Amino acid sequence: MNILDEINIRNARPSDHENVVSVMPDWWGGRDLSSSVLKVFFIHFNKTTYVAEIKDDLVGFLVGFLSQSEENAGYIHFAGVHPHYREAGIGRLLFQRFYGVCKSNRRSIVRSCTSPINKLSINFHQRMGFIIEPGDGIVDGVPVTLNYLRKNDPKVLFRKELDR
Repeated sequence: MNILDEINIRNARPSDHENVVSVMPDWWGGRDLSSSVLKVFFIHFNKTTYVAEIKDDLVGFLVGFLSQSEENAGYIHFAGVHPHYREAGIGRLLFQRFYGVCKSNRRSIVRSCTSPINKLSINFHQRMGFIIEPGDGIVDGVPVTLNYLRKNDPKVLFRKELDR
């Protein structure tokens, strides 16, 4: 049986937040990024935030929203897949679910960003067809926007055009 046949992807609920943030340090090799995934996303953006489960076990999640500033864009704020299930296609399924919501809401662009140290994320975004947008600096040979979310915190910015 294919592992993807066992995956259930559903809209997140506020009660999922605690479980998601509890796994983040393990999934990111000890980096605690849980402060980036606020419960407000699970309350007010649950139509574009997803959890992926096998039975009742969390194996992936995606936090996204439809941009309020760019009427033709959606934004993937954060996504993660359990390390034991990486390369199984769960991340792709989560992204595709978000693309579907974007398309049904007439959004033709998906944006995202990551830290330049997160090579797994950079490679995944590129495999998913995202391009790296030019920035105002370079870190480890990758274009970055040096002060995107806050001072001295460079980010790699991604953009994907959805097929119409």
